[in-house]
Amino acid sequence: MKQFQLATSLACGPDALTALDRLGGRRVLVITDAFMASSALMDTVRGHLGSAEITVFDQVQPNPDVQAVARGLRAFLDCAPEALLALGGGSPIDTAKAVRKIALEQGQPLSAGFYVVPTTSGTGSEVSSFAVVTDPEHDAKLPMTSPDMVADVAILDPDAVRTCPPTLTADSGMDALSHAVEAYVALDHNDITDALAEKALRLISANLVASFRDGNDLAAREHQQNAATMAGIAFENSGLGIVHGLSHAIGGSFHVAHGRLNGILMPHVIGFNAGELGFGAATLSPIAERYAQLAAAIGIDAATRRGLVTGLVDFITAIRRDLDMPASLTDAGVDRAAFRAAIPQLSQTALRDFCTSGNPRPVTAHELAGLLAHAL
Repeated sequence: MKQFQLATSLACGPDALTALDRLGGRRVLVITDAFMASSALMDTVRGHLGSAEITVFDQVQPNPDVQAVARGLRAFLDCAPEALLALGGGSPIDTAKAVRKIALEQGQPLSAGFYVVPTTSGTGSEVSSFAVVTDPEHDAKLPMTSPDMVADVAILDPDAVRTCPPTLTADSGMDALSHAVEAYVALDHNDITDALAEKALRLISANLVASFRDGNDLAAREHQQNAATMAGIAFENSGLGIVHGLSHAIGGSFHVAHGRLNGILMPHVIGFNAGELGFGAATLSPIAERYAQLAAAIGIDAATRRGLVTGLVDFITAIRRDLDMPASLTDAGVDRAAFRAAIPQLSQTALRDFCTSGNPRPVTAHELAGLLAHAL
């Protein structure tokens, strides 16, 4: 049986931030980072919240760790908010999601809901039940999933992402691209997730590089924002695969940006999933048909299935190049000797990652180790 659900209401487009007007007069906890807490966007948010009693928790860092979640939970319990608002990229959103989950477990529900205003266009966290928190003691990333972490309302206002820096635009955009590709071939894909992934990838192909080159192109920003959310809805229902399983493992130990890792890994994973015999296979697996269909859906033209799959890889590498992103882990600054020594542990960590279970091709730790070596 195939299933599809969307628990989050969406407010989209210019002036979408006016959806916050309904929260006036409530106690609201805003979870964000220090930069965003002092930004003009925060001033705009305050204006829409009107007479609400606002508490701001701004101690979120990139790749939030378990200590940040604990501090955020303390802020939540201290102010007993009626509404929770996550303002920022994936890190503040994931922190807020983890805080909400734990608060609910401790008998502290939200009477006025959980709102999310993303300021990057990539993670899809605004519509997913997933979050990733870092455990610095064990040098690992901890993927989490729970229906309690799903936002009630996501606000997609292009003005909220207008000042997103080019590098972060690239990293988050490549993350969205990887969500669309992996959702399309994941084990639990269905016609609805396929449609969302296809449309997301078409929008990304037309708008990601444009928004990277000109952050004030609000039309491109809006389309890229919508694409990221569509891809998020798709993978929330279909699952992901070993691009994310591997990326979580590498990121926890070598601290390379998640979207950057996904851009490096995708061509290798597509080659592995599509080839019956692994890297450089002479024959293609039935999974290759899915990649070929996705390639055709975004306008790639080739006479054969192999040509379409190759075209999809070329499409990804071309976007990666246009975004000035690294093509290998070495290019991303990873120490080769340290990485080679870590491959056995990384492959085991990736094998256990919950995203790996959605991969369309069964995989072993030995095969994951091979992918890691190829990506170096």
